[in-house]
Amino acid sequence: MSRNKSALAIALVAAFAAAPLSAAELVVVNLDAGTGAGLDDPTPRAPEGGNPATTLGEQRQVVYAYAARMWGAIMQSEVPIIVGARFIPQACTATGAVLGSAGTTSVFRDFPGAIAPGTWHNVALTEAIVGFDANPGALDISSQFNSRISGDPACLGGADWYYGLDGQTPAGSVNFLNVVMHEIGHGIGFQSFLNVSTGSMFAPDAANPSGYPDVYLRNAFNNTLGKAFPVMNNAERAFSVRDAGRTVWTGGNVASAAPDFLDPRLAINISAPAGLEGPREAGRSTLGPFVTPGSFSGEVVVADDGIGAGGDACEPLANAAAVAGRIALVDRGTCTFDVKALNAQSAGASGVLVANNVAGLVEPGGVNAAVAIPVLGLSQADGNVVRAASPGVQVEAITDPDRLVGADDAGRVRLNTPTTLAPGSTFSHYDTALSPNALMEPSITGTLRADLDVDLTPALFRDTGWGTNPGNARLGNCDTGVPVVDPAGVAVGASIEARSLICRAFAPNHGKYVGCMAAYADGLVAQGLIEGRDKGRVTSCAARNK
Repeated sequence: MSRNKSALAIALVAAFAAAPLSAAELVVVNLDAGTGAGLDDPTPRAPEGGNPATTLGEQRQVVYAYAARMWGAIMQSEVPIIVGARFIPQACTATGAVLGSAGTTSVFRDFPGAIAPGTWHNVALTEAIVGFDANPGALDISSQFNSRISGDPACLGGADWYYGLDGQTPAGSVNFLNVVMHEIGHGIGFQSFLNVSTGSMFAPDAANPSGYPDVYLRNAFNNTLGKAFPVMNNAERAFSVRDAGRTVWTGGNVASAAPDFLDPRLAINISAPAGLEGPREAGRSTLGPFVTPGSFSGEVVVADDGIGAGGDACEPLANAAAVAGRIALVDRGTCTFDVKALNAQSAGASGVLVANNVAGLVEPGGVNAAVAIPVLGLSQADGNVVRAASPGVQVEAITDPDRLVGADDAGRVRLNTPTTLAPGSTFSHYDTALSPNALMEPSITGTLRADLDVDLTPALFRDTGWGTNPGNARLGNCDTGVPVVDPAGVAVGASIEARSLICRAFAPNHGKYVGCMAAYADGLVAQGLIEGRDKGRVTSCAARNK
């Protein structure tokens, strides 16, 4: 907190001291204290989105305190987790930026109670296991956030941070709470120490020239090689972190939670001709309207643009009369997906199927508001089947309840392993293919609600050896009856504890604090996240929390 010990700082420290015994305590160290910048910036700023602070620095502190209480409520440790926080200039252009970064400050292995021998553990997990401070006098997690995101047109087109706590991020802003929750998540344990460039594990020595695995890496598996990461050689690991869509998480907790969070995959069901009936996996596109079961159906016609063999639809279609009112099958290649879709649309097609020109499924990308018909992708093999049987192929979009978006056919969730190496993003994130989007994907999207939902992240932490809180949110010694976090990662109870922290810090008296908590509970009822009787318990606990 700030060096002058503002009223906010004192109130937050007091509130942290009252954290429930079953929870972890994340202690935030303001590394900007005394600088007049970052978390210490005195610039006046109007309250927004449930953040009552009135200076820029205090609003940033409030968001960080909320995030620390959220994670503290969810995680279990008897040893305080010391988190350093600051703002520094980081990379930013008009179209892209590093929003923030964080990670553990030290690692340990081969200690009593370790998850596995010869395996690196981050310091916060180590301390949770051994029950004492293994890193005395030092930070456990270091985090920093981009000070250049401040309305500068040269940085993200003038975007600014949004410091609200309600998840209602205005267009053109970046939700600071989502980013802080994400970065603290890395420091808690969503992080491998693998050298993604060379494939070497951490700290090789004479006994282990390839290094030692970490608790994260122990759960990684590559489907192409059919191998777990710890038993691979360096070259195999370097390949696997570039094998898009084929590296997955094998931990049982994530696998159990995934069906409660991930959407079922979309498929194209072939109903005719006889002999081809059944579902074929479909790839979603960012073009055209969002496809739902029943919104994409009809006869498939192979597109012909009159140029060369195949039908890539890079030119106006020569068989427009045949395509009109039907689904156009087009080949991938030569031109962008939106050009293909617009040529099919101009011919009167009701939809587009893009057949891949290499092995595997294609998910047609791009952004073009002019595309008004639905677009889906097919694998090369399925595209060839449909093409050979046309005309007369009847298809309809359906969901496949046995397969999940962002998971392999065995239900194992994909890790981020893009073909082009992206240090800082590769491997220590979930894949961007997950739907809905997850907190620990490499990009922070507008659909995230980290003020209420941490999705599959706690499950992954349990797979690495952490304990998470199985109980209910508590205000002081009072049990609200609202679970801290449910199996799918919805963390309503954690949000109640975090909101209590902020309400107590800013309420001028106990009555105002109770009113603040009652208003928050009303909002949760309106969103369908708790019931009326839950609101009563929350309000009653707030009244007793003196």
